[in-house]
Amino acid sequence: MRIIKSDIPLDPSCPFRIEKRTLHQTDNRPDCFHWHSCFEITLILCGRGIYYVNEQTYEVADGDIILFNNVEPHGWEVQSDALELLVMVFQTEFVAAGFAVMDYDYLKPFIERGSNFKNRLDSGNPLTGEIAALMLSVEDEFNGKTTGHLLMIKADVLKILTLLIRHSQDSTKSAALLQEKKLKMTRLASVFDFINSHFTERITLSDAAAIAYMSPNYFSAYFHKVTGRHFNEYVNSLRMAKVDKLLAETDLNVLEAASRCGFRNMSNFYRIYKKTHRDVPRKERG
Repeated sequence: MRIIKSDIPLDPSCPFRIEKRTLHQTDNRPDCFHWHSCFEITLILCGRGIYYVNEQTYEVADGDIILFNNVEPHGWEVQSDALELLVMVFQTEFVAAGFAVMDYDYLKPFIERGSNFKNRLDSGNPLTGEIAALMLSVEDEFNGKTTGHLLMIKADVLKILTLLIRHSQDSTKSAALLQEKKLKMTRLASVFDFINSHFTERITLSDAAAIAYMSPNYFSAYFHKVTGRHFNEYVNSLRMAKVDKLLAETDLNVLEAASRCGFRNMSNFYRIYKKTHRDVPRKERG
């Protein structure tokens, strides 16, 4: 699995967008998570799928809502023919210019994760239906662009965020947590880019630490704290996903696929493969 940053261009004068999207099974990217510098609230209009975030797996279906803040790597898997979504994204500045104390409160559901917080709001929750109705209203205003539409959009977005505050709040965490998390992810961005570009080559922890301007020992602890994985585990998981893709889509044998994806020691490859797949490669089964 690799992590990339997705750039979502938003108008600086109004850093907000809402639009319908359709995902198909061909859009599934199980080997790739992404994160972006804006907050996201997505309503599942139709279909079934799975979202992966914070080492959690959330099955979603019609009427569910999924939430992401601006530092959470996440991915998805479409399980029906298509997954129809209404996706709303916005920058911090849309609701909390300058992090005024009162405005900052609106972002608490995304930043100060209380014990009740889940990235998914189930369709059976009355709160979910209320938020879904507001999102549909926001979409109408955004597309209609009638007089005062931006004021109506902001009013409804603030109401959505207020409802989320009531659903999940925790005043025990520092207001600096958002900035801390974002800085950590940004500091590793060049490392993720390096791994994604050089996974077929020999990559050492020392190489990555140098790119992040850290000592190897500090980088090792830092990487694990931010990603939840040890550095070698992350690199090997990315390589293994590439091997699976080659074995499924080409006529390469296991040795050729493993070599092309950066595995130099086949004993080590088979050990990792068996640990992650609990089986031998399909092309070697009798």
